[in-house]
Amino acid sequence: MSLKGKKLLLLGGSNSTDDIRRFAGENGVILAATAPLKYGDTPLKRIAAEAYETDASDTEGLVRLVSEAHIDGIFPGNNEDIMPHAIAAAEATGLPCYSSTESWDRCANKAKFKAMCRQNGIPVAGEYDLGRTNAGDILYPVVVKPADSCGSQGFSICHRPEELDPAVEKALPFSRTGTVLVEDFVPYDAAIIHYTLAGGEAMFCGISDKKSMLLGSDGGSVMALQIFPSVNTAEYLATLHRKASRMFLDAGMHDGPVWIEAFNNSGHFIFNEMGYRFGGSMTYHPIRYFYGVDQLEFMLRYALGEEPDLRRHNSLIRHDRPAGKKYSILPLHVRPGIIERIVGADEVKAMPEVYAYVPIHGEGDHIRGTGTVQQVFCYLHLLCDDMDDLSRTVSVICTKLKVYNENSENILFRLYNF
Repeated sequence: MSLKGKKLLLLGGSNSTDDIRRFAGENGVILAATAPLKYGDTPLKRIAAEAYETDASDTEGLVRLVSEAHIDGIFPGNNEDIMPHAIAAAEATGLPCYSSTESWDRCANKAKFKAMCRQNGIPVAGEYDLGRTNAGDILYPVVVKPADSCGSQGFSICHRPEELDPAVEKALPFSRTGTVLVEDFVPYDAAIIHYTLAGGEAMFCGISDKKSMLLGSDGGSVMALQIFPSVNTAEYLATLHRKASRMFLDAGMHDGPVWIEAFNNSGHFIFNEMGYRFGGSMTYHPIRYFYGVDQLEFMLRYALGEEPDLRRHNSLIRHDRPAGKKYSILPLHVRPGIIERIVGADEVKAMPEVYAYVPIHGEGDHIRGTGTVQQVFCYLHLLCDDMDDLSRTVSVICTKLKVYNENSENILFRLYNF
């Protein structure tokens, strides 16, 4: 199927603009973007041939735009807030979309996801219904979080009863449905389990071990480091892989990228939450590296009505980096302030140890001290032989990459110390 001349509307994907632009150029695809003036000069606007004032969160406006601008496909990117509008617009106009509204809701809502897990015999953390549970029956510590939010927003760990009500009040504003979960605190590091769904088949695409840390005294628990492959990959495949694959199909999920965060107790996994989308750190990069599968190209072609061949459509995968390495994702954070100047990014991208550099913020961005992933400046995707090798690479990067605020202070830092 030729994609030449087809028009793709970008609602998200600003962290993947280089790959999207290359895909469009190689296939003759016309890029369009929602680019309201209030957002200024966005990364998507810079690569698009056409830009429209319609807001990505305006479903009715998107439906009109599809008709008026002769749009052939909608690409939502990985923004969880935009996805429901993209799905609704696609359903209303008959354009392809990998998820239905129902399937998306089952995955994005943590309470519904946990219910699916229980139905399929997959372990999840214990939970308290505050409307039915006596205060004395709650065993601390507990985690309080919105049922339908992401990025560690509204997250708290409560160690004493008097901390519970304030934590619930903190979580409520971040829930679209006004729903808060109170769960047993699970004291294990996490793992991220990856799948690619294609034509109703679930292709396992690896597991990373994830280290999380609190971002500030009042901040949430955020990712500080991921390492591929997980030391407990074999245990997962032997115990939960088939159950998870069946759960996807039962939820009406047939195509698209999937990641699951699970707590990992030496190979015994407890599922925590799920994303039916790309992860914020762009984990399609390690899937490219280890499995030769390009989730990004898959989704771009799918949005334009093509049924891609996962093994054939891989033109965006880079082959100029050494194979057989361990793979890490390291977020670099920034302190509150206005980013005035960035130094060294191009030099870092050119390092042979850097498989991908995923920028989140740029010059002119105002960073607030939210204690969430909103303070991530970039994600570094790094190849290494071992942790010592990784530590040396990160030290070199931190001497090259600088992010200066309006007072000429370097505000870049990392959470994980080697």
